[in-house]
Amino acid sequence: MRALKRLVPALVAMAAVCLAGSGAAPTVKAPYGADKAKEHQEAAATFHGVPVEKSVEIADGVAMDLVLVPAGTYFMGSPTTEDQRDRNEGPAHDVTISKPYYLGKFEVTQKQWNGFFAGTVFARKEFKFPGDNMPVDGVSGFEAEKFLMDLSNKLGMKFRLPTEAEWEHACRAGTQTPFHTGETISTSQANYDGSKIYKNGVKGLQLKQTVDIGMYPPNPFGLHDMHGNVWEWCQDWYNADFYKESPGTDPAGPPSGGSRVIRGGCWKSHPTKCRSAERDAYNPSKSNDTIGFRVLLEVEPSKPAAE
Repeated sequence: MRALKRLVPALVAMAAVCLAGSGAAPTVKAPYGADKAKEHQEAAATFHGVPVEKSVEIADGVAMDLVLVPAGTYFMGSPTTEDQRDRNEGPAHDVTISKPYYLGKFEVTQKQWNGFFAGTVFARKEFKFPGDNMPVDGVSGFEAEKFLMDLSNKLGMKFRLPTEAEWEHACRAGTQTPFHTGETISTSQANYDGSKIYKNGVKGLQLKQTVDIGMYPPNPFGLHDMHGNVWEWCQDWYNADFYKESPGTDPAGPPSGGSRVIRGGCWKSHPTKCRSAERDAYNPSKSNDTIGFRVLLEVEPSKPAAE
């Protein structure tokens, strides 16, 4: 027995080397705390030979900051005990995101949109709440996809909208509470309708508009405004009952539909609409001054160090 105990560490080390050599992404299971979230990010970055954060120049003098989200397993949706949950948030189920990805540290800004689309009709788009560092608003789902497709073609990288499973995994950042801030949220943590409260929260500001990116503290992965400011387009077509048949690994939503998923709530949302599990939908051919988006960049890993 003592010999077996001495052998176990060696076997674990060998397994780690084999895993690295296989190119498979290491995964971890939520829930975990903020310190662990950072550790998982750093471990994934080391394993794949990529930075935790990167900045990509998308036009002259215009950059986009991205944060690495590690692969992992989490409990998607909300438990039946979660206050003010919607039926479409269940059944809650384990989901594994098998590969790491970069997600915009902030929502796409008007400076980024106008800078990238300079000289085109898209750069002349009128926003409800103008400002270089304000998130884009009134961008349809198809316009968001046009931005990402053109960005991919220009830079030779794979940009796209996140799936709603990737979005929720990133938003939760290891948490399992209604918000990544805990059991409730305040207007010092996000931009929503502060005249309303969630559970034992307190009333706060009601700004009635978007605000500059980065004004509120980030979640444990370092992502800002995952709750509030603007709703964010996701890649998935919407189906209220999709969780009943959703695959457990890398779900990508139904093959077709009339509306696409939006996540995160917005500046005029009741805080319940800003919860991590909240699901809503909108016609991607239409725009709304409450909806913007965030970019996902697929990771192109370097060769593992073991090779």
